[in-house]
Amino acid sequence: VNSACSGFLFALETAAAFIEKNKLRYVLVLGTEHLSRVIDWTDRSTCVIFGDGAGAMVISDGSSDLASRLFTQGGDSVLSIPAGKGNSPFYTAEQPDYRVVMNGQETFKFAVRRMAEDLQLLCEQAGITTDDLAYIVPHQANTRIIDLTARRLGIPMEKFVMNIDKYGNTSSASVPISFDELVRSGRLKKGDKVAMCAFGGGLSSAGYLIEW
Repeated sequence: VNSACSGFLFALETAAAFIEKNKLRYVLVLGTEHLSRVIDWTDRSTCVIFGDGAGAMVISDGSSDLASRLFTQGGDSVLSIPAGKGNSPFYTAEQPDYRVVMNGQETFKFAVRRMAEDLQLLCEQAGITTDDLAYIVPHQANTRIIDLTARRLGIPMEKFVMNIDKYGNTSSASVPISFDELVRSGRLKKGDKVAMCAFGGGLSSAGYLIEW
């Protein structure tokens, strides 16, 4: 399920649908990225941000998913990876090499707006408030995006799981990596409500709310 940085949560929702519709017991959901292949290493607006990574979750028919949100806007004017010509005879000589091209300011505005709205709508859908969230596992793109989202919603930054300082932006892998670190930290307690949220190319955004 390819939806750039939101892809893992799109896949998580797809897996939940497979369990419900096809009566499956377990589904393995993976998010893996090799962004160093598509980075323009002369463009400091992108090359210092992105990293490679992978993460996974297993969900079962007993998983306590409470709410989900998927959103796509369409268009590549803000964030895109043009297809490289490679060896295909169908591309012209002028076709650009594939590399990440991003309008940072527009991406920032979209990210804050969508993350705040998706988190709010997840809580409304589940019949809870943002105060009821024990933790938020956001896409690790930019600390300022997460900080502004937290301030908009009045959520303490301590509830946001952060590791961008260690790995950079690992796109669709960032949410499962962050969630794994939260689990390994021993902070989660039974009954904790945890929201996951992401945004990315497409433009797209997604949210997923579970009870641990």
